[in-house]
Amino acid sequence: MVNLKGLKIIKKIIFFIIIISIFISGCSDINGDPTEKYDGIELRIGVIGSAPEVRETQILFEEIEFNLLEVNNLDSKYDAIFITKENLSEASNPEYVQIYKDSKIPFYFIGNNKSHVPFTNKELSYEEVPVFDDGMYVTALIHPDFDSLNIINEIGFYNDVESETNIKALYSRLFSNILEIKYNR
Repeated sequence: MVNLKGLKIIKKIIFFIIIISIFISGCSDINGDPTEKYDGIELRIGVIGSAPEVRETQILFEEIEFNLLEVNNLDSKYDAIFITKENLSEASNPEYVQIYKDSKIPFYFIGNNKSHVPFTNKELSYEEVPVFDDGMYVTALIHPDFDSLNIINEIGFYNDVESETNIKALYSRLFSNILEIKYNR
């Protein structure tokens, strides 16, 4: 025969375990581990500026110049183009806006805190656009197959904290984003 007092204690323990489990799962990051490395296929990325230091070994960076953007085979040579912070002002020159819009590969503006505006509007230079304090670090311009308008992604750091770990995690997320774009075309 089961002791009534023992049964109440067992119910309290089970209730306590359920509450703790709910609390722990509620506090976990729904996006997974922010330090997870990209483990996909090899990607070839053109970089205007210096190639970033990343954890992944299957990423091939090629440092390029702006004049290469006008070459017609750019889409077939690279999976994406990164433009670094030091080059954002030149990247906003009007002659590049149409190149970004027409390209079938994504452009990532690294260290950008001025949104997509200077890269999609021929009338405004990078210096003329105000800084946005929205925690974003990268702006991505992606040309969809069905429309001539670009899809714009603004990408920030995990928990809005800039650190070496979060910078490397951000690049890992960018690589996953590039792979998804590559195979969803």
